Amino acid sequence: MICDVCKSREAVIYQPHTGRNLCKECFINDVRERVKREAEKQGITKVNKVLLAVSGGKDSLTLADALASFVDPKRLIAFNIVEGIQGYNREDQAKKLNKYLSDLGIELISTSFKAEVGFTLDEMVSSAKGKGLNVSACTFCGGFRRKLINNAGREVKADLVATGHNLDDEAQTIVINLLRGDVKRIIRVGDVPVKLSDKFVLRVKPLRKVYEWETTMYAYYKGFEFQEVECPYISSRPTLRARVRDLLYALEAMRPGSLLNIVEEFDRVAEEFRRKSEMKELPSCKICGEPTSYGREICKNCELLIKSGLLNYQNLPMS
Repeated sequence: MICDVCKSREAVIYQPHTGRNLCKECFINDVRERVKREAEKQGITKVNKVLLAVSGGKDSLTLADALASFVDPKRLIAFNIVEGIQGYNREDQAKKLNKYLSDLGIELISTSFKAEVGFTLDEMVSSAKGKGLNVSACTFCGGFRRKLINNAGREVKADLVATGHNLDDEAQTIVINLLRGDVKRIIRVGDVPVKLSDKFVLRVKPLRKVYEWETTMYAYYKGFEFQEVECPYISSRPTLRARVRDLLYALEAMRPGSLLNIVEEFDRVAEEFRRKSEMKELPSCKICGEPTSYGREICKNCELLIKSGLLNYQNLPMS
């Protein structure tokens, strides 16, 4: 079967949401073009420095490679965090990540939860269980990752922070926030970044129109050896996100293109809502000084450490 785009090379992949058969070269170019369109919309091509949040997985490798195809790699700096999960954060994967980025001409800086927070993720989860808290590892991990990524963005004076969230991630986030009724958080998910604190480095998601299966195939065709093992905490305790993911995958299988439709329609709604809404600056946590949610005196991260017995602090209300 011949590629539907170039009409000359043999097709190796079928794209359900477009109904096209593509050769390897046209598939890679198609992903890069979508990433470039989002990057231009989000301002990546106009700024001096972008911090890339990378894990060594397929999404972050695709992010780095696709951006480096049209952005000067000297304007990109990668940031990696070792969470501290037994058997998951492997040294060999870190070395491969460093080599891939070095070959692209992108500098890599690294840190860990242990170095920045004082505890590994395993230690946080263990302490929380010891206190009888029903808190998932993802709650700890997501909050502290966001905090450290933002801190790194400020330290290197990045104009933007780019994450490897793909289309599947974005659609899941939209549905989760709808289920929770969190309108203020919902409108911050759209394609145009919203800055609600001077302490935040604007976050952008160049892969938000690229399916997860596409980042997998992109990484495969580029010859990247990426970490394929799923985080053990996800399989041991499925989160709401995991359940929403399964639901959306079933919908996508029945109607290819459904996830893309969800995200694109949401972008239109979010843009209209932002025009009519006044978004006030976020308050600062009284403990760490970082931005926190409206109506909170301390951020969720500090609250979790206090409740887990890892941080001593008195006389502050907690939700």
